[in-house]
Amino acid sequence: MIRPVVRGTIKTSVKLAVDVKRAAHEINEDISDIAAEASAEAFAADVRGDADVPRQSAKKPRAGKAVATD
Repeated sequence: MIRPVVRGTIKTSVKLAVDVKRAAHEINEDISDIAAEASAEAFAADVRGDADVPRQSAKKPRAGKAVATD
């Protein structure tokens, strides 16, 4: 009597986990696509010399991290 209930609960949990994993994968793909498009647009604007798109620069050190200077 308990076995079918436990089996149903586990089956539902596994299905839910697969659905969540699939949704997370789709979101990750969307974010990667948006990042690639933005990067390509920034690169193209940099090549054209457009002033309205900020140029990519070297990474700035994070606040709170020590920066070694010689």
